[in-house]
Amino acid sequence: MKDAQLYRVPGVSGVPTGGRLSLVRQHTTPLVDMLGDDYGDTLLEGLPRRMVVSLSRLDGNCTGDELDSLLDSVAEPTKGELLRKVFCLLLEGNVDGAKAHIDLSSGRMAPVEVLGEHEILEVSDGEDVRRIKVGSAEYEEWMRAFERRSAWHDWFLFLHPEQEAVVNADYPGTSQLSGVSGSGKTCVAVRRALRLAKNDDSKVLLLTLNRSLAGLLNQLVDTACPDQAIPDRIVVTSFFELAQSMLAKLEPANQKLYADVTWKLSEHVDEIFREYYRCWANNHDAAPILPLHKSMNARNVSGETYVREEFDWIRSAVQPDGRQAYLPIDRKGRKFPVVAERRSDLLFALAGWEAKMRAVGVIDYLGLTSALAAHVGQIGPQYTNILVDEAQDFGTTELSIVRLLVPPGPNDIFLCGDVAQTVLPKHRSLSDAGLKDVVRERIRRNYRNSREILSAAYELLRLNLHDELFESGDLEVLDPQFANFTGPAPMALSGVSLEQEIAFARCYARTHLDRMGTRNICIAFAGFSSRDVHEYAKHCGVTALDGAYDPSADTLVFSDLEQTKGYEFDVLIVVNCCEDVLPAGDAPEEEQFRDICKLYVCMTRAKRELVLSFHGAASRWLQAVSDTIQIDHWSSVETCDPNFLQSVPAVLPQADPNRFNDNDVWSLPGREFLYTKEAVGLSTEAQDKLIELVDGRGAIRGGSGRRLKWQSVGQLMADLIEHPRNVAVLGGNVVDELRSKFDGRSVGRDRHPIRREILTLPSRKI
Repeated sequence: MKDAQLYRVPGVSGVPTGGRLSLVRQHTTPLVDMLGDDYGDTLLEGLPRRMVVSLSRLDGNCTGDELDSLLDSVAEPTKGELLRKVFCLLLEGNVDGAKAHIDLSSGRMAPVEVLGEHEILEVSDGEDVRRIKVGSAEYEEWMRAFERRSAWHDWFLFLHPEQEAVVNADYPGTSQLSGVSGSGKTCVAVRRALRLAKNDDSKVLLLTLNRSLAGLLNQLVDTACPDQAIPDRIVVTSFFELAQSMLAKLEPANQKLYADVTWKLSEHVDEIFREYYRCWANNHDAAPILPLHKSMNARNVSGETYVREEFDWIRSAVQPDGRQAYLPIDRKGRKFPVVAERRSDLLFALAGWEAKMRAVGVIDYLGLTSALAAHVGQIGPQYTNILVDEAQDFGTTELSIVRLLVPPGPNDIFLCGDVAQTVLPKHRSLSDAGLKDVVRERIRRNYRNSREILSAAYELLRLNLHDELFESGDLEVLDPQFANFTGPAPMALSGVSLEQEIAFARCYARTHLDRMGTRNICIAFAGFSSRDVHEYAKHCGVTALDGAYDPSADTLVFSDLEQTKGYEFDVLIVVNCCEDVLPAGDAPEEEQFRDICKLYVCMTRAKRELVLSFHGAASRWLQAVSDTIQIDHWSSVETCDPNFLQSVPAVLPQADPNRFNDNDVWSLPGREFLYTKEAVGLSTEAQDKLIELVDGRGAIRGGSGRRLKWQSVGQLMADLIEHPRNVAVLGGNVVDELRSKFDGRSVGRDRHPIRREILTLPSRKI
């Protein structure tokens, strides 16, 4: 026992030999350094200097003979046995176990005869009940066997003692579970919902924001309890679907309005927003924010993405009838400054966006929240208990609705969340939402990932997480306690193109599913939306991750990064991990932490094996954690099947398809061109000149034949090369800027190759 906590001190069989997994950090770092200075000094204290130097040089390549030859000369048998145990455990990757032996030997930890209940797992073994130490070799063996022989939902809902304690706890009111990724928060939420639903008069709401995760929760509830009366008392839904059902009753005449694919035109809300923001279809309600858009272009930020996120932030912070409060408000979580004048323009444009959605019969989920807010006087308690999974992505306005749906009392609201998985730009305040005196619980142990996967993911998070998240009053950033099992080191694999990356990934998945007994694999696409991935999955004949996904039937799924939240996969492959994708090259640097969180969430969905794939320049984030991953070419680990070369996901068109059939951005007039990604980085002076001089019609000075205006940006750029004197009207500074941006030598932000090794690897074809 140490600091009133019980710890497991593992046994040691011997030095790992032959077939030991490749653990990258152990091969490049002295084993003693894995302990840290305090533990390392304690371990080596009292040894001769020559032996200290020799032991300090040992790394993961050392053999049993090498270790034995050093330890044979240790005069004190107890010290020699301690050194042997510690170094054997370090070679296995069990740093916690090695530290536990040092603590025990130094007196920091006192032995106890009986372990605490959280450290013991009781399992049925025929007619007997076995008691297994959590984290022991026997525990790991039993867990692997249980996973192999059980259905996916039985494995997913398996409770460890620490989780079971939270499931069975009673709270005086609202409670919140903060848990690291892989700690089983979703399992706790489902099991707790089933427990609360045992009362005959219960009506339990199990709620999440992600509709894909809501589908998973629904499957878990349906399969977890043989007594059908209990699941019948549980309503499982996403907030979007909950709001839809409530508004169908409150506004029955508008039922078709509240969908995210328009019932009139079968368009996705993403397509409708692009049409609105870029002023297509003769709708110019978004025109007042063009000055803000130009300002963001000049600062290398995508105005379209940022404004849409700002609309979400506004609606998550203030009610529709109080939006003037947005003008002076401190925009917590938003680091890109917006002055009061531009905020007024944003409110005008937001009203236009909401009118546009009503006109075409489409809505986004925060539009549903705003619509519900108009009926707060008619919303009353409908449930006895509410449990919210992934609560970190609920904004103040959504939580305010949740508060209205259940009467205050014991076990009324239970929130599960991890601030490190925050991916949405929202205002979030429990107190502003009416949630007071919240009881807090914490689970720090990760039960899902191998030590190697969690090390890489958490290192990525630690190096890049924004300070503001650490200062959150509602959720905590928790250091995870590492899983006690090891696995292959994550790999970063390079391809020639995104199309080749995807093809290799599908071949890798096929190999593992056909020959290695892998249960399920997810290929996640960085830099693409859920809409993009769903359309591409249809094209490839592969299942897309959504609420209908059945892990027992669909062994391979495609997903964007965000939709993977809540799931787990034996193998996960993330493609397109390139610079200017992770992080997005047109996102404010101060807000890139949300992309970090998305990648972290996705990486920690992998239980056994993680592959990060890229082409061209790798993401700088991969370089940051390069000592925790292996690096190679795809062609070194897999053979590519040409049948899988099926193009890449299609994104939204850059040009108005009703006016420019070939989607060629260079055929656009200046004003329309400013909304494309190619315009990001242009100064406001250059943008103003494009609007003024590239008017879509063009003009030539009579007699001289010199152009005064141009029909398209492409025509202007051709003149910059072929007839430089004809473009003097642009001004010298603008001419130089346009040439430097579009001559192919400059592509915006500096690129960061992953490591020296990858630069020296020769290009390989299929």
